[in-house]
Amino acid sequence: MFIPSSFLKSLRHQEESLRVEFSLLCWNVAKLTMSSSYKEFIEALIQNHDFDLMLLQEVKKSISHELDIHDYSYVLSPNIETKKHIFGVLSAFKSSCEDEFALLSKKRELRYATHKVSLITHHKMPNNDILLVVNLHAINFVNNSAFKNELDYLYESLRAHKGAMIVAGDFNTWNLKRVQFLNEFTHNLSLKKVEFGDDKHIKKIFTNSLDHIFYRDLSLTYSEVIDSKKISDHNPIIAKFSTL
Repeated sequence: MFIPSSFLKSLRHQEESLRVEFSLLCWNVAKLTMSSSYKEFIEALIQNHDFDLMLLQEVKKSISHELDIHDYSYVLSPNIETKKHIFGVLSAFKSSCEDEFALLSKKRELRYATHKVSLITHHKMPNNDILLVVNLHAINFVNNSAFKNELDYLYESLRAHKGAMIVAGDFNTWNLKRVQFLNEFTHNLSLKKVEFGDDKHIKKIFTNSLDHIFYRDLSLTYSEVIDSKKISDHNPIIAKFSTL
């Protein structure tokens, strides 16, 4: 295994801005993006919810085949590459991508000696302001202080942005110390947490949720957790926002 050197991307909506009301899907798909069950399930999700943004973690792509991502622009930021496949986080959207930037974790995970990655993209809103979106798969299999250091590293890349922001993904917040560090991170960025009326389907370890969506300078209008029927060991979380 080795670290890939560049993004994979297809930008087809560079003349489009986000809608005044837009929807977001966040899902750790557990490397199942090439399976028929995943493809059928996400196709139904897209038809039902018409997502403007999709933030997927643990995406698996064949090197020899194009990525099938429906009618979306996308940026795939890999953290692992083998002879046949690329793995990473993927952000898909139906609006312009004004910029993209990836942060590989400074630490490697002990189990596979691999980095994790955070993908930062910028999208034009109807008022021509810029929404910053972070698609994050937080590091695991390291001690709590290393986890905090990675959040601090990400914070330094976000602190200068003025205006609307979404930070979402699999945060691997499986113990109370990690939850505390994440709370400090979101507080310092003035981020609010998307709450779910029924969160029984959100993946938890020791009662701590792993998947989250945080936001600022937007109005939350809807949130939902979808049962993926064990397609992945995580379930999709959905939020809808208004830019007004």
